[in-house]
Amino acid sequence: MSERVIRSIDIALTQEEAGENIETLYENACTFADEPDLSFNYATADELNSWGFSEGCFTCFLRDSKDIIIQAVTTYRHKEGASCAYNADVNFLKKNDYGKQINVKKFGEASVLFEKRQDDGTAYNLLFLKNTVFIAISAKYKVDKADNIDHITRLAEKIEGKILDK
Repeated sequence: MSERVIRSIDIALTQEEAGENIETLYENACTFADEPDLSFNYATADELNSWGFSEGCFTCFLRDSKDIIIQAVTTYRHKEGASCAYNADVNFLKKNDYGKQINVKKFGEASVLFEKRQDDGTAYNLLFLKNTVFIAISAKYKVDKADNIDHITRLAEKIEGKILDK
């Protein structure tokens, strides 16, 4: 019996799944095979390699022609690697003033949501870990509305539902 490969691009939300008034600005899928210099703001290519990075899918959406939502879905060969990536990103956001942590529903094995009010809107960074998948959803809402947190958590719920339990 062959093991099913979990691919980031299959987990990321499509424009239709993301909801009404959403347009895709760009989507990029990458592996070390096609982007050997790949790195993130919190990890070097060597760290990603040692953690077992398999693939990443990065999508940027525009909602109502003003709110920007970026989903980054990365898969790893094992849970320990995904956990290292999740912890590194959480620590990076904490150390670099990405806002205050706010309490929301827990996603996967671990999750966190940061909120930062800015002159041109409110930015949210929701990170969660489920199995060998690490998800980051960043949203910049131009208008401060009560349902902004519900919107980003609904996106996370949809993504979480696409990740197989194993």
